[in-house]
Amino acid sequence: MSVTMADVAKEAGVDKATVSRVLRGDPRISSKTREKVWEVIKRLEYKPNALARGLSERKSGLISVEVEEQQFSGLNRFLKGINRIMATVNKEPIIYVADDFEASFLRSRFVAHKVEGIIWVGSPPPDVDFPLIAVGETIDKHVSIVPFWEDLAQMIIKLADGRRIVFAGDTKPNRTLKVKLKGYKGKGKNSLWVCDGTLPKGIGRLINSNYEIDQDSGFKEEYFRKGDMLLLFDERDFAKAMGGYCIHFPCFEMGVLAAKLLVNILRHRDVPFKNLVRFSIE
Repeated sequence: MSVTMADVAKEAGVDKATVSRVLRGDPRISSKTREKVWEVIKRLEYKPNALARGLSERKSGLISVEVEEQQFSGLNRFLKGINRIMATVNKEPIIYVADDFEASFLRSRFVAHKVEGIIWVGSPPPDVDFPLIAVGETIDKHVSIVPFWEDLAQMIIKLADGRRIVFAGDTKPNRTLKVKLKGYKGKGKNSLWVCDGTLPKGIGRLINSNYEIDQDSGFKEEYFRKGDMLLLFDERDFAKAMGGYCIHFPCFEMGVLAAKLLVNILRHRDVPFKNLVRFSIE
């Protein structure tokens, strides 16, 4: 007769929810409880699904990186940060990028690949019971890496210095900042533009040594006046060419942090539950 989660919980003197949290690496579980549950799991050789040939091993060497935002401009640097750490511990990331996720499909995918843990950019489904790091959202159930939006909003207010702030593009960062800057009242005629890197109307193409942009963002021409200031997300060269500033996401550093947190969870070590990252404006 196979061992069940209820058997593990009874033997360890905890409830099933605690066993489930231990399995997915929830850092809110105390070290003492976590060690006790893992001792029982190994001793009873509990196997929750085909993911493991025994939870004492789970050495597929694969880490799944799930990215919800296809327009994540810093994805390349983020993945480099993950690879920098995973290469030192012989783990191999597998990448999945999509706008919509189906929990049942992902669960079968995790099992098929025998992934050891997940780094999820966005909002993971609530019923993913794997060691997981959520990047970009505060998730009660999982360790999170969250941008410090309030700090960025204060930097923008200081830079605006009373000027009107205009958001261009219906992007997730812009929507978030709109909420954080809701109470700001601009007095000047000129504007501080906060946008996602798309070109103002009337400028058809921008070419530099790294890339070429050819698009129309739908700006109203009369909005873009001499003296307006541009504040662009993660586009240093673009911002410089337009005479503006760049909001820099520390994407590489976030990848390094996500990888380190996941590795520590897999090693059953304590990690901070909520991790804030700061922006810079250049």
